[in-house]
Amino acid sequence: MEYSTIRQWIVIGMMSGLLVASVQAMASAFQIWEQDGASIANYHAGYAAEADDASIAFYNPAGIPRIKNQQLIFGADGVVTDIQYKGTVAVNTATNPNPQPVIAEGGLFTPIPFLQYVAPITDRLGFGLSIVVPFGAQINYRRTTFLEYASTYNSIKVVDITPTLGWQVTDQASIGAGPDLQKMSVEFDQTAILGDSSTDTSSTNRADDTAWGYHLGGLYQFNEYSRVGLSYHSQVVHHLSRRSSFSGPLADVINDNQPLISRATANITLPPYTAFSLFHRFNPTVSLMGSVIYTQWSIVKNLVMKNLAGIDTGNPSTDIQVVVPQNFSNTWNFSLGGNYYASEAIILKGGLGYDETPVQNQYRNVQLPDNNHYVVALGGHYQASKAIGLDIGWNHVFMHKAHVSPPTQITGDQQTITNGSVTGGADIYAAQITWDMV
Repeated sequence: MEYSTIRQWIVIGMMSGLLVASVQAMASAFQIWEQDGASIANYHAGYAAEADDASIAFYNPAGIPRIKNQQLIFGADGVVTDIQYKGTVAVNTATNPNPQPVIAEGGLFTPIPFLQYVAPITDRLGFGLSIVVPFGAQINYRRTTFLEYASTYNSIKVVDITPTLGWQVTDQASIGAGPDLQKMSVEFDQTAILGDSSTDTSSTNRADDTAWGYHLGGLYQFNEYSRVGLSYHSQVVHHLSRRSSFSGPLADVINDNQPLISRATANITLPPYTAFSLFHRFNPTVSLMGSVIYTQWSIVKNLVMKNLAGIDTGNPSTDIQVVVPQNFSNTWNFSLGGNYYASEAIILKGGLGYDETPVQNQYRNVQLPDNNHYVVALGGHYQASKAIGLDIGWNHVFMHKAHVSPPTQITGDQQTITNGSVTGGADIYAAQITWDMV
């Protein structure tokens, strides 16, 4: 094997390890649009049709044949969220009858790394490899307010590894497809209480799974400057299992000074989604693009974790079931962007977008306090040399104030009622290096 090929796979291996990092984003429920850095500057407008770098392998593999040499892109999107809950929390009302006023911060900073690779096989056939994060959410209210009895740390993390092929069927039309290998991890933590805070006991519940899906797409080029793309990502069904731990004063009393441990399980289906994009370059200096994405969130009815450790009917238990009703609705995402080609080396970018939430008002909870978003985007590309391109981008996400008053949360013997509102937003910063191996 040639040295250059060995070096390429070393880079891919290093990035694979980084992608196991935690993820936090603000998008529709826990769907993430940030699988590269360059499209951040347009808020993914045209992402299934532009096909100007290796990220097309994930967005629409039909665009792979447009990349005429080996290309590797890697980088990260840094997400800074600002989430604040303000309202009341009531827990075990028989022993704590008065709801407590609460102001709690749940925002975080988290990087989302990515890697995309494309290599031509023939003039009409190309190979792609993507290692990305398509779904994820993370919120940490910490153990500093009365909200800890409803939620402390909660996360959903998905890493997707997908090899793809793209085939130029005719001079205008191409198709592509590939399997998706997904690693999913979830965590649901809260604090248990009996009487007063001296009994505070930690409930930590984790589960993970590996499952398969697929994605495919088509691209049609009207001419050198205009094209449309259509892509589809399938649903992926995860059967997760791992560990539930109940540790602290209450566990000590009921379990001889030992934590209660069980094997937690959960079934979660990630929704399918379809994207339609267009790209048109009007003249040498201006291009416009847009995307419409439809996500079939209605398949998500409840988030259920089973076999949790804790107290049920006053006794130690390792088969507690927690049901968080969701009853999601299907959603639309719209984006419109433009590029200004200031010179052969510099492209200035911008975009606007609207992201609809699947969360229904009567089921919105502090674990996923989502609402509709408006987005503005800016950024640019600099071609530093024939082989190296650099991209930076920024999104600001505006979220409507969201009322939170879900059904009572029941975890074994503990019942928690939240009633308040969440305000928030996010800034997403992106940096990407594109390496053309010419």
